[in-house]
Amino acid sequence: MKIVIAGGGPAALESAVAARKVSAEAVIDIYSAEKVLPYRRPALSGLLGAGKAVDAKTFFIKPAAFFEEQRIGFHGGVPAVAIRGRQLILASGEAVDFDKLILACGSEAIRPPIIGVDRAYTLRSAADMEKLNAKLNDGTVRNAVIIGGGVLGLEIADSLLSRQISTVVFEMSPRLFPGKLTDGDSDALAGRLAKIENLKIIFNCRAVEITENSVITADGREFSADIVICAAGSRPDLRLAESAGIDCARGVKVDARMRSSDPDIFAAGDTAEYDGRCFNLYMDAVASGKVAGTNAAGEEMVFTAKLSPTRLMALGEKLVF
Repeated sequence: MKIVIAGGGPAALESAVAARKVSAEAVIDIYSAEKVLPYRRPALSGLLGAGKAVDAKTFFIKPAAFFEEQRIGFHGGVPAVAIRGRQLILASGEAVDFDKLILACGSEAIRPPIIGVDRAYTLRSAADMEKLNAKLNDGTVRNAVIIGGGVLGLEIADSLLSRQISTVVFEMSPRLFPGKLTDGDSDALAGRLAKIENLKIIFNCRAVEITENSVITADGREFSADIVICAAGSRPDLRLAESAGIDCARGVKVDARMRSSDPDIFAAGDTAEYDGRCFNLYMDAVASGKVAGTNAAGEEMVFTAKLSPTRLMALGEKLVF
């Protein structure tokens, strides 16, 4: 049996590990658009901070030797572009045969419909982190605007403040974490953050244009910005699934065994949608990957969502909600 996995994050890795536990004979290959081994994505925002550097032992989930020992082929920097029959088509034009395919393509950053949004940076990958650090290290950034006041936006703000960069966060909602915190708790959090030097959070704020050195809001205000970072959420990467005509809604629609509308194709992690929900947290990626890999290799396992809590560990806050 040949099991092919498209994607290189924790769901992809867990799929491969689970499949190997079931089958010692299966040929298992991971094809990842990212050049690096699977890593802990939540660490990216912290690595933008002053004096921070990647520690391979804690950043990467498994070392290169692990893949050799487990006979899991990892092909980094090899993006897949389509599915044709029982073949995964790579950007190079190469066609990779499979018996079972697992889509663990992750998600892509949302760029809001803002004039000049291509000037903004995003943070979804190690490559994004490297680009951001190159800009932050060039000595030209004094003022920053972050579009989005969720966990990622506030984590990025924390790192920018450690570099003495004056930071403004735009939040479209009237408060922080609506639907997750009570109005009172949200107001209390905003009050504490308002006391932080060089940080300003602006509510009910929508950016409409990004210029070379500023951001203009819907109400006509203009904020100086040497750098703009979009932290406005993410959406599942469905390009491969759609190329094969697989049923998708917000994500690839799967059953409790992570099986898509094509019985030989599974989905896991951010890519998957189960029972009307997409799961964008690390523990759910791992859990769904384990189920996808187990079932792809021929055993039976049913997915149970972990429903991991939201955690904010930045700006002096340690919140779980």
